Amino acid sequence: MMLKGRSKLGSQSGMILMATTMGVFILLSIFAFYLARFSITESRTGGYHMLDIKARNLAMTGIEAGLLAYKAGRNTSDISGDFNNGTYTVSFDGQNDESGSSLSNDHYLMIKSVGKIDDVERNIRLMLSSFPEAFCFSFYGNNSGSQVFSGPSGSISGDMFFNGSVQSNSGAINGTTYIGTGTGGALLSHHPSFPEINTDQYETLLNSAGSVGGVYTNYALDFDGSNDYIRISNSGDINTGSNHTQKTIEAWFKVDNKNITSRKQTIYEQGGTVRGLNIYVHGGSLYVGGWNEPNGESDWDPGTWLSTSSIQSNTWHHVALTLSGGNSVSNNAFKGYLDGTQFGSGQGSKLWNHPGDVSIGRNRDTKFHSGDYSSSRYFAGLIDEVRLWNSTRTEEQIAAKKDTVLIGDENGLTAYYNFQENSGTVANDTQTQSNNDGTIYNGAAWTSGPLLSKMNSSSFTNRTINLSTYSESKLLVNSDLTISNSTINGPGYIVAAGDITINSNSVINGNIYIVCNGDLNVSASQLGTGLTAAVIIYSKGNADYENSTVYGLIVSKGNSLELNGTAHYGAILNYGSSFGLVGNSDIVGSVVSKYSVVLQGNNASITRGNIPEFVGKDIGLDPFVLPGSYLEF
Repeated sequence: MMLKGRSKLGSQSGMILMATTMGVFILLSIFAFYLARFSITESRTGGYHMLDIKARNLAMTGIEAGLLAYKAGRNTSDISGDFNNGTYTVSFDGQNDESGSSLSNDHYLMIKSVGKIDDVERNIRLMLSSFPEAFCFSFYGNNSGSQVFSGPSGSISGDMFFNGSVQSNSGAINGTTYIGTGTGGALLSHHPSFPEINTDQYETLLNSAGSVGGVYTNYALDFDGSNDYIRISNSGDINTGSNHTQKTIEAWFKVDNKNITSRKQTIYEQGGTVRGLNIYVHGGSLYVGGWNEPNGESDWDPGTWLSTSSIQSNTWHHVALTLSGGNSVSNNAFKGYLDGTQFGSGQGSKLWNHPGDVSIGRNRDTKFHSGDYSSSRYFAGLIDEVRLWNSTRTEEQIAAKKDTVLIGDENGLTAYYNFQENSGTVANDTQTQSNNDGTIYNGAAWTSGPLLSKMNSSSFTNRTINLSTYSESKLLVNSDLTISNSTINGPGYIVAAGDITINSNSVINGNIYIVCNGDLNVSASQLGTGLTAAVIIYSKGNADYENSTVYGLIVSKGNSLELNGTAHYGAILNYGSSFGLVGNSDIVGSVVSKYSVVLQGNNASITRGNIPEFVGKDIGLDPFVLPGSYLEF
């Protein structure tokens, strides 16, 4: 009986052991399962974490690429790239931030970069100002720290900074006055530095303007003295018009032998026996003549011939005659010039209508100082740069432009033959308003002309100019430039190696660089048409703006900058020690001056306002990252 009970107990103990073992096994299996699952989860989490880091780095790479592109040329086009098995995309928004809220200033810009690897995405944004930090103020005056700012006659609205003391009743009337040292404002110990502009682009443009005036290949015509000549048909511009009160005739010539007495060597003639003008060489002298014989007209009879013996054979000379006459004969109305200097003057009157064609290199039927009317008096030598004006040029004007090839649109220029064809039988009239081409007869030969310079037009009056018609949209002038009562349309560049004068209700439309190596004078004109169509003005000399309106950036590198009765919208960067706002001069935007500003008159004001962004423009100033604008999301 007892054996039987023990057997039963042993069997139960074995079953318990087996059940316990199975339980432990199940528990271990469950633990192993969860452990494996935890390991997979952790592995996935770790993988996503690494992708997240890589995506963030890609977004930062995009931000760097965007900053470089914007700094180089205010480029706001989308940018994308592939890197580290992922992509980044950069976009720019000048209106709103990432939440769709409007930006507070026109010259602010959001740069947003999206980095993406697989399905992991990171976003980064920055806020930029188009201009350096100093332009965050309505007025910034750098100085050396020892000056005192005084501006009781005008007003400054918005935060201002002055590196020195600010006198009582001066400073900002609506905003905070900050100082770098001294008294009169809130001390700003770590104030922004005065911005330095990168002038490389401006100097390159000025060098280009200077090179325009370099020597160029000049051609002339060689006449044989036998039968070569140019015939120009009758034209109301030259001879058949009824009111020729003012005339200027110019030419370069090189006579083979000045001492020929057997014939007059005619350089130029127009008219005939009754009235006309001519230029010729005879017996060692140069002659210029004019006459108008009829009693019913002016009775300029026999006429006036002026001469000089100061010429040499086989030598280039410049000759000019001028006429400023009325209905009757008057003294000193007729003048002659050799090589830019007057050699004589005499009586003259206007010329009435005188048909009979016009000739270069021969005489058709005009009369000479000796009283003869002999025709076919041919010239032996070279002729170049024949210029016909319906205006009376001064000695200064003749001397200033005689060595320079004209553009062809100069005021008063009627016909212009520079003989640059170098082939053919047509002498083109390169004056842009008329078409008085001449025909070359009997084989006058092309040859080298005098040493001249070539330049763009230096004066525009009552004109509309599209810069797109110029090479690379650049109007380059190697001397002073005057724009009067004219409109210039951009985009493009206006660059002068000398001074620039803009006056008499001229309009310079937006997206135009104005670069001046000398002094800049603007009066009664408008530069730019708004903050989105602004101008960039860079002048190395003194600058004066009077009774004008300007939209854009003014960079003045000269000793003096003055705005008198002028409204300016945008930004001013001034390097000169003399800077004044006179009368009713209002600046809305930001002014940064290396020294100070003098407010002259109660109506002179500076008000913090918007600054143009200059999308796509290299202005030479680095953008500024707004503090606290870095955001990852």
